[in-house]
Amino acid sequence: MKGGREKLAQHLGVPPHEVGEWIAAKSFPPQAVFEKVLEIILEAHQKKFSAATPDLAAGSTAQQATKPAVLLADSPEACAILANILGDELALLPAHTFADAARILGAGHVDVIVCGQHFEGSQMFRFLEHAKADGRTRHTPFICCRALPTKLRETALAAMREACEALGAVAYVDLPGIAQKAGSEAAAVEFRDAVKAAVKFTPAKQPMRILVADDNEDSLHTLSVLLEMAGHEVQKAEGGTEALEIAPACRPDVMVVDIGMPEVSGYTVARQARAEPWGEAVVLIALTGSGRPAEIRRAFQSGFDHHFTKPVKLEHLLAVLPA
Repeated sequence: MKGGREKLAQHLGVPPHEVGEWIAAKSFPPQAVFEKVLEIILEAHQKKFSAATPDLAAGSTAQQATKPAVLLADSPEACAILANILGDELALLPAHTFADAARILGAGHVDVIVCGQHFEGSQMFRFLEHAKADGRTRHTPFICCRALPTKLRETALAAMREACEALGAVAYVDLPGIAQKAGSEAAAVEFRDAVKAAVKFTPAKQPMRILVADDNEDSLHTLSVLLEMAGHEVQKAEGGTEALEIAPACRPDVMVVDIGMPEVSGYTVARQARAEPWGEAVVLIALTGSGRPAEIRRAFQSGFDHHFTKPVKLEHLLAVLPA
């Protein structure tokens, strides 16, 4: 991209022999240099994309019409991670500074804003407030996320999520937290589904009351937010006991229940729900960590109507909801 080892070294401000050692994998570049390299890659990617779609800002090409625009506001390293997860189905507009992000918002239509905790030295809240204060972007879905590990504890991350939602964000997705508990693929699916839901889904024509039960706080929160973005009224239960306590009062049309909950399992929730008058017609959807035939059979024997293996794609879940 820069024309050779010497030119790259000159651009990075380091001796050429150090670049040679990095290429030969004898050493690893310092963090600051590594971020500069990521900036080069992202800049080249953006130029290539812009050259391929010169009328992107004007929205005059068929490609732009079919590719929603997503602003990625985060550090170069975090943007690279998020872009890799989202793939090429969306028109990604990376921004690493507050000024660049504000310029992109002011220059043209953006369908979704994704902002990470590492955005220009922790400017995520400030940018969220900026977007919500502007009449042009006030109603643009804003997703907050953590793409890179931090030293924040669970209580601090929970407070971070609550603050994001209080300021108007539709979701806060903690990628490292989800990956630590459920694996990197589950984290990628949850983040990708959150962005796609914000882009594609319009409020349901017939909103339903949906009760989601899961002892995993991150999974419970993310799925609830996605269903709310799809236009449904969602109640959350942090376990089987709470689900059976809440259900008689909220009278759900649909219950999405995790099987592997401690104390009261999803199987028990389904059997007890079916035994109650309010649960005879409810649509029961089971979520499990594995799709072994024995578990699927047991789920249906317990009263479930549908079974999905985690991580479930939102479009698959919505497809089985009553019309």
